[in-house]
Amino acid sequence: MQSLSENATSAAEERLRLCYSGQNCDWEQFYKPKQQMLNFATRYHLVYPALAYFLTIKHDPGRKERIRPLLDTIYRGLLEPRCWSYWHTELNETTWPLQERNLTYAGRLATFTGLYIDAFDEPPAERIELDGRTTTYRELSHSLWEQMTSSPSCGVSCYNHQSMLMCNAHMLLNNVLHDRLFGTSFGSANAPWLKTVQDHLIRSNESGPLFFFGTKPDSPEPVEQMCSVGADFWALFLMSAIVPERVVEWFRRAQRNIVHEGESAHVRVADWEAQQEFSSDELASAWAFCLAKEVGELELAACLQRYLQPLVLEGFELDPYVSGLCLLGDRLEPGAFRRLIDNGIADR
Repeated sequence: MQSLSENATSAAEERLRLCYSGQNCDWEQFYKPKQQMLNFATRYHLVYPALAYFLTIKHDPGRKERIRPLLDTIYRGLLEPRCWSYWHTELNETTWPLQERNLTYAGRLATFTGLYIDAFDEPPAERIELDGRTTTYRELSHSLWEQMTSSPSCGVSCYNHQSMLMCNAHMLLNNVLHDRLFGTSFGSANAPWLKTVQDHLIRSNESGPLFFFGTKPDSPEPVEQMCSVGADFWALFLMSAIVPERVVEWFRRAQRNIVHEGESAHVRVADWEAQQEFSSDELASAWAFCLAKEVGELELAACLQRYLQPLVLEGFELDPYVSGLCLLGDRLEPGAFRRLIDNGIADR
């Protein structure tokens, strides 16, 4: 399958470069979310485009020194209050943002830092300095693992002691990544959470979203109103690095929410998802594009690409997030994300 056209790829790369090429992020280039606790938040505009950079380094280590300054700027952006102060200002939590729960931020910061260590053999800074306190990647990962292993849901919670499918997908990733980097056995905690997903978070409905994306507080039982087409494709891509065979099966079922129009295809999300900054057709389609490339469904990926390509040239309202995902999809080949996380260990 052909990649994004040269012009579209160049447009996405330049858009990201403008965001991350200074000493600090050029926030004027970023979508401004209504609330940082929601899914269009600034942290996503940093962590997910970074995956395209980490994958590029994996494919071509000779580019790492050109890409490293961009990743350093992304890291500094992740530590800015705009990325974590919602914990206090929007949720009225009083604990340190990396102390407990808050997996939506802490898990993504951990995954980013682990991938940075993997790429450069050292973290972006000796210690993570945030809101008057410090920690390390290893300490943060251990804290999250401890929360996971002591949780009634078998996952780390975010808001209101509820465990979210998309956020705990990052726990799965970080546990495996940390084990590979430091010889721990955090990945043993993945199976209990995946059992929660299998036993409690899969909907029996023949239409609509595949998963419930959130549990009840301190429980593996789902909140049945919490289901989203956008969350499905987001979580499935992240989980594809850990349980690819299971994700292939789930993806086939989730494709009932992909709309084909001629030679192109896109994901259609519910109206409330866009209104509440949970997802959008463009965002969900970009996640589905990445997923289709990762699991080798290249004909479907080509159809999703045809929908996204003209939009990449124009730029998305939700940038740099969606342009970053399109660039990630362009860089992916079957199994590449899995190899980025576990370096092919599971294949040996």
